[in-house]
Amino acid sequence: MPIMSVARSLLSGVLVLLAVLAAVLTVPARYVEGTLLDTDAFVAATAPLADEISTQDAVAEALTDTVVGQVDSGLVAGALRPVIGEVADVFVRSDAFAPAWEEASRQGHAATVAVLRDDSDVVDADGGVVTLPLDPFLEAVGQALRDRGLPVPEGFAQTGADVVLYASDDLSTAQSAVAVLDRWTPWALPATVLLAVLAALVARPGRRLPTVAVTGGLVAVAMLLLLVLLPEAVHAGFAGLDVGASGRQVLDDAVDALLVPLRTRLWWAFGVGALVGVGSAVAAGMVRRARAS
Repeated sequence: MPIMSVARSLLSGVLVLLAVLAAVLTVPARYVEGTLLDTDAFVAATAPLADEISTQDAVAEALTDTVVGQVDSGLVAGALRPVIGEVADVFVRSDAFAPAWEEASRQGHAATVAVLRDDSDVVDADGGVVTLPLDPFLEAVGQALRDRGLPVPEGFAQTGADVVLYASDDLSTAQSAVAVLDRWTPWALPATVLLAVLAALVARPGRRLPTVAVTGGLVAVAMLLLLVLLPEAVHAGFAGLDVGASGRQVLDDAVDALLVPLRTRLWWAFGVGALVGVGSAVAAGMVRRARAS
């Protein structure tokens, strides 16, 4: 085989591997940008958590602690705690909770993304926290307490209180990763397609369709592997976060909810890869038979 043909085959093979690697990086990157860092998508993905008992219990507990904490007298606070807890429980199981949950999620996510993009003074990069603001819930609880004859002031809900979802000792690393994603993601898909096209063009005559078939097949296999490995890796990553006892189940439920869009993207990428691979393989077979005849 001439040296030039060997060189073209090797270069084509390298480009195929680079295209597959780019695809493996592209799907998670677009998921992070399109879901985890997009407030509207994040709120839509986590909205069903408002119906989870673990979420309702965690928010009710946080609301109770916040309201009780604003009562000056410890004796009075202790006496009122059962009443406040009951009101909080009723609220989180009412129809008013879901809109409040979405608003709190929106506020908390927008603040978190601002921090990750180093566009906020909310937290220090060396001791960052991600929180869920409680103000959207407090006014409803305060009104319910007023309805029971308790003297709750009108400005009661503007406390700035929140629930710490997790704390990070190395937020600067996350900020650096987000900065890289912001620069890379817009070019990720075009780069993947370009590498795949170049791999086919560089291939020897008669090997271009098979090269496309191999590229599509490898992408499909890679997506299947990501479908198995990525969710486990995400859960393992969040397992080490510092969360309270009541926050653990909420966090696990949130991770499960946020993995749904990721799995959807991976299945779509698998489908495209499989379709391209099978289609190109069939086309290559038809070309061979036509030439043979």
